[in-house]
Order: sequence, then structure tokens, then C-alpha cells
Amino acid sequence: MIHYSDEQISQIRDLAAALTPISDIAILMDLDVYQLRDALADPANPVSQAYRRAKAETMLSIRRNELQLASMGSPLAVQLAGTYLINMDNDEDL
Repeated sequence: MIHYSDEQISQIRDLAAALTPISDIAILMDLDVYQLRDALADPANPVSQAYRRAKAETMLSIRRNELQLASMGSPLAVQLAGTYLINMDNDEDL
């Protein structure tokens, strides 16, 4: 298992928050993509935790914006809100 510095974890967090694909994160940070994927696949790994939290926070912000737009009558936002609800329901069934 590779050890990532606090600085690398912070940079991975920032890139994940910008919804950067894993392969691009590896390229931008000059990391081995397979080692990075292995680290991200381990929920106990601090790299995985930082990546997933940043991604979840960004998605939460996007969903909140979509819900606000849906409440103002945006047809696309209403449709996306429905998709979010279905995803939420599906996740509850796991």
C-alpha cells in the first residue's frame, strides 16, 4: 500500500470536489493510476475517505441548486430532482 502525504490527500480532495475523473487526477498529480484506484477502493484509506467526501459534498451542492431551480419551475431541474429521489430510494433498498 502506498502512503500519500497530507498535501497529496488535500490535492486529491480538491480535484475530487471539482468532479475530476480518477485517471485525470493521476495524470495531474503524476501518480500511478492503478495504485490510486486501489487506494480509492479501500473505504478505510484516508485517500478514499477524502475523495468520497469531497465528491459527496459537491454533489450535495449541485442537488441543492437543482432543487432550488425546480422550485422555481425549471422543467429540467424537476426531472433531475425526480432522478435524485429515485437514486435515494434505490440506495435505501441496499
